[in-house]
Amino acid sequence: MPSLSLLNRFKYVLLALFIAGPHFVSAAPLVIPQAQAEHFCRLLISDGGSVSPLSVHARKAIQADDSLSIEQIFTGFVLLADGWQTMRIFPHQQDGKVVWYSATDDLPASMNVEHQKYIREVFPRLIAEVQAGHWQAVDEYVDKMLQYQCLFGGNVASAPVSSSFLVVVIIIFVVLILVSRFFYLSLHPKERNNNESENY
Repeated sequence: MPSLSLLNRFKYVLLALFIAGPHFVSAAPLVIPQAQAEHFCRLLISDGGSVSPLSVHARKAIQADDSLSIEQIFTGFVLLADGWQTMRIFPHQQDGKVVWYSATDDLPASMNVEHQKYIREVFPRLIAEVQAGHWQAVDEYVDKMLQYQCLFGGNVASAPVSSSFLVVVIIIFVVLILVSRFFYLSLHPKERNNNESENY
């Protein structure tokens, strides 16, 4: 039997929750707000060969729906349909090597007991906050997971460059080009005069 797409699986989960009864549905928000979904999709995941943000995998696996974004569908599947259980998003460094684990993997004995407890418990706690609609708490959990990845994931888990930072770098680059051109022309007035005469 062919496997269902992530979008279809998520829709079936929503349908099952709806059939389960209005009390159950009203007790658990089923659509994760876009801001929290985008934030969650910044988490890194190892596919065994490389490490990349969840958003990359989300865009490969699913398409946006009429009412939900790719991030919302993907985050809903991960958190509301137990998709998190096999995601290797927890790095562990041992002997100079980083290995990524899921919350349900057998964790190495060399891993700190507190880290093992965190890995086992963070998703159930995060999901409880999602179901309660505590979006600020959801963001805080995701922030701590991102910090965990950056702290223990080595170079590949260094903080991603924000788009605002890239804009600032581009602006500085353009300003430097303009300033250097200005000083060059002021030191070489003959060339500046040639440029001005060409414009007429």
